[in-house]
Amino acid sequence: MIEISSLSKRFGKITALNELSLNIKKGELLGIIGPNGAGKTTAIRIISCILHPDHGQVMVGGYNVMKNPLEIKSMIGYLPEEPNLYERFKAYDLLKYFGELYGVPKDRLDTRIEELLELVGMSDRAQYRINTFSKGLRQRIGIARALVHDPEIIIFDEPTMGLDPATAISIREFIGGLKGEKTIILCTHYMDEADSLCDRVAILNQGQILDMGSPGELKSKIHGDLILKINLKDPAQFSKSDFKSIESYSSVENIVLNGKDLDISLNSQKDISDIVNHIGSNLMAVNTKDPTLEDVFIQTVSNIKRI
Repeated sequence: MIEISSLSKRFGKITALNELSLNIKKGELLGIIGPNGAGKTTAIRIISCILHPDHGQVMVGGYNVMKNPLEIKSMIGYLPEEPNLYERFKAYDLLKYFGELYGVPKDRLDTRIEELLELVGMSDRAQYRINTFSKGLRQRIGIARALVHDPEIIIFDEPTMGLDPATAISIREFIGGLKGEKTIILCTHYMDEADSLCDRVAILNQGQILDMGSPGELKSKIHGDLILKINLKDPAQFSKSDFKSIESYSSVENIVLNGKDLDISLNSQKDISDIVNHIGSNLMAVNTKDPTLEDVFIQTVSNIKRI
């Protein structure tokens, strides 16, 4: 459905994308995770024909983003992190306006709007102005706007960022309900969101894909059976010799210092008490857990930084 080959984009001296290659299958829900500035938004804006690439090729449904932007735009529904909604419009009128722009047949448009308002749980707010809506309600209307022309491809850029937990859960459930019916790209900072929703996840940093696979495949790459997570009082006091001492324990597979958090991958629990004693008074809190997608992300990005 989407084929990206050697895609590059620079903004002045900043390289946003560096020879990025990626294929997304029809009906797949692909998650893209990465730190701020990794190139996530740049990539999806090029796919959506909002930005032009400097180098490389992007094909969407057989169309080239440089040669066939109108055909591609008709195939895509895009929800940016901050939806630019016309605040003086009523919800119904906003959807009707964009439906007409996308050429939705007039005899179908009213029914389509009613279906979408019901789908996002806003039928009772059809005649309310956008400027009266909370962030969560704006996101719902933004989703409805992205779907008004029944696109084959939907792109969500941080759809639950800044939302209260209940609204975030509702939107995640909605996105999950679209799986299989649409080809979906989900850019997110929330690892549990990517873990629960995505068929595959791409870890992006400095404009390149560091690793990609299903959440299960990525988590299986974490060395060890469990993670010992230690919160340090002062990470500056954790020296290189401390690293080497902890790495010398036979159960230790990997160790990453991320801010005040020391994440240690273990193949057994036998050395936990000795490791905790070694940290001593610099220890604030400690717990053990199964490897998560967040652990994969931290370990992958940290390993690149070390090289």
